[in-house]
Amino acid sequence: MLLARSSWRFFTRHPWQLWLTLLSIALGTAVIIAVDLANQTAQDSFRQSVQVLSGEMTHEITAVRGTIPDDFYRQLRVEWGYRDSAPLVETTWVRDGLQQTVLGIDPFAAPLQRGAQADISSEDVRRLLTEPGAMVQVGDEVWVADIATAQGDSPGLTSIQLKLTEAEAAKLQTRLPPSLKLDSFANRQQAFTQMTQAFQTNLTAMSLLAVLVGAFLVYNTMTFSVLQRRRSFAIGRMVGITGGQLFRHLLLEALVLGAAGSILGVLLGVLLGQGLLVLVTQTIRDLYVNVRATDLLLTPGLLLKGVGITLLAVLVATLAPALEAARVSPVQVARQSTLEQGGRRMGVGLVVAGVALMLVSWGLIGVSGKSLLLGFVGLFVLIVGYSLCVPLVLRLGLRGLQQVPGLRAFLLSRMAIRSVEASLSRTALAIIALSVAVSATVGVGIMIGSFRASVADWLGMTLSSDLYVSAVTEDAARVSGTLRPEWLGRIQALPEVQSVSTGRTTRLPVDGVEIPVLVMQAGRHSGRGFDFLSGGDAAWQQFLAGKGVLVSEPFAYHNGKRVGDTVRMPTDVAGEVALPVLGVFRDYSATQGMVVLPRSLYWRYWQDRSVSSIGMKLAEGADEAVLKRKLQAWAGELPQPGQGLVVRSNRDIRENSLQVFDRTFAITNVLRLLVIIVAFVGVFSALMALFLEKGREYAVLRATGFTPKQLQWLVTGQAALIGVLAGLLALPLGGLMSVVLIDIINQRSFGWTMQTHFFPLTGVQAVLLALAAALLASVYPVRRIGRVSVREGLDGR
Repeated sequence: MLLARSSWRFFTRHPWQLWLTLLSIALGTAVIIAVDLANQTAQDSFRQSVQVLSGEMTHEITAVRGTIPDDFYRQLRVEWGYRDSAPLVETTWVRDGLQQTVLGIDPFAAPLQRGAQADISSEDVRRLLTEPGAMVQVGDEVWVADIATAQGDSPGLTSIQLKLTEAEAAKLQTRLPPSLKLDSFANRQQAFTQMTQAFQTNLTAMSLLAVLVGAFLVYNTMTFSVLQRRRSFAIGRMVGITGGQLFRHLLLEALVLGAAGSILGVLLGVLLGQGLLVLVTQTIRDLYVNVRATDLLLTPGLLLKGVGITLLAVLVATLAPALEAARVSPVQVARQSTLEQGGRRMGVGLVVAGVALMLVSWGLIGVSGKSLLLGFVGLFVLIVGYSLCVPLVLRLGLRGLQQVPGLRAFLLSRMAIRSVEASLSRTALAIIALSVAVSATVGVGIMIGSFRASVADWLGMTLSSDLYVSAVTEDAARVSGTLRPEWLGRIQALPEVQSVSTGRTTRLPVDGVEIPVLVMQAGRHSGRGFDFLSGGDAAWQQFLAGKGVLVSEPFAYHNGKRVGDTVRMPTDVAGEVALPVLGVFRDYSATQGMVVLPRSLYWRYWQDRSVSSIGMKLAEGADEAVLKRKLQAWAGELPQPGQGLVVRSNRDIRENSLQVFDRTFAITNVLRLLVIIVAFVGVFSALMALFLEKGREYAVLRATGFTPKQLQWLVTGQAALIGVLAGLLALPLGGLMSVVLIDIINQRSFGWTMQTHFFPLTGVQAVLLALAAALLASVYPVRRIGRVSVREGLDGR
């Protein structure tokens, strides 16, 4: 009870320290909660979108290309006896200027889709059966109509949904023609989870980095609170409080602070999560599939995870100062120099432990194979190991600064350096936290810059045509669908066009997994068109001869494929065939990988003759802008039912691709900023604590002739020194992090490699960022120092 009252008095007399402690904890919790909220909500949105179309159905039949013939549904239901089945037509209409989804259903089969948005009332069923063109709105952007109304003049079904057992599904799979495929809704959800797992893991790792920085700050804060209460702890030990009681009390105090900070963090996390959700769903739409998510899904499990990780970090961070306070004698507790002496004694030991941890991290990364989780564990061990080396490096560096002639000539600079060194046991943690935060900015910045430069170079090699006409998804994010046959004939007849290449974008099962497939007919202008990692010119010549397939680097990495291996693909006319891998090429368009088939080989085994995109190389002197306008006018004459169409130049595609790239990493930049904010709070807390601790010292300086302005410059100099040291220490760690992110994490996440690009301004920006954060954190402490009177300082108030 005595210790509890002592803690209460301390924090009520130092409310700023209480709130800064809670804010440090809350920010770490908020980032975890926000990232998990965004990830989980996006996954649940996809699951609900599948539920919208499936209800209680378990499987779905779709066409490999195009639509399912209407007659097949009758054969499936009547002749084969699959009565638990329902047809579906999904299309897009524009009503009142708004694009809306229309689901065409069989009203008699609607009860089989119970639970989906096709779950309509009996009155609605009557309207669909008796009123021509009737439609029922069942969602904000979803309408239901009967099959004939949704089809219009375009016969065919989008899918047929069934309720099957696994045995029934296996039997039906053997009876389906090659042009149709059977998939389960459970597999679709699992495929989405697998596709986005690496992306979500990367976000989670960034949130845990914020927690790691927060843990340094909690350690720093608890150390300060112990130092500030050393007299009361010494008195308590003298009147009978044991070291064990003091240790347990400090852990309980940390647990209470952690719980309060976590509650505040949950509230902040929900607010932050709404903003992150927009960025997460945009990235998933750009890279994977269309997802619409607006309402956050807050679950008890998510809350327990965020709060649990935070409390664990707080307790671990409190162990060292609690043990320090519990182990020393009452006389030592009362001495200010105890912790500094202990810090000096432990300096070499910490460096040895830090170097050992860094070696362990590289060993762990080396033996972890393709494990992304162990790669991140190795990265975090590297950060901790580096951090342990910082205190000794700081001490040696500060001693070296004191010998610099230019700095020795100025009293305030000498005093600022000595003051930081004398308080290193308290300031080191703030410097470490800031340096780790800035190093994350450096490492991720180098990775993003290298990635962007690699993508730009790749686009320059891949986009060999001047103009492209492409069928695209509704949001124009990806090439998908089929161009009308008239397009190819019209373009080939243009005198302005020198040569033409075509591409067919589809998805086909490759080794049992459905992935993107590009069917390519190269034009005379195409050249090699690929950056081969293996196979080279020989692979390109064999590809043109139709002797095999090319696979992207992510596909080869995830599936262990090399030149000379084969991939197995079910075909329309020859069953399953094994096609040789001719070459592996660099590609950044599909994280799950892709396969490229020559058109001659595709036409041999598949009946599809459609085209998704046409590339044009213009003749010398042709006006690109004029031809682009002509093609856009043709687009109005040759509409694409149910899908979009775009006419884009080489430059347009590059700019759009880089815009997608920048949107993809927008959330990463936000998380980097949050980590910096967490570190900023720590520097502010450290400066405020130093101000209170050195209040009597500053008062003595005032009494001996220092002006308030000189004291303010002294503290500003200390803050600037902390910022510069943190920025410089961030550079080596940031460089190491960039190596791990580029060569390990990035490849294990997505399967591709890139060239590392170092940018001269990165180091300067890092130091300036740390300096700005430290100076900004010093504004309030500096103002307070200028206002405190000599009498208040000497009285200890």
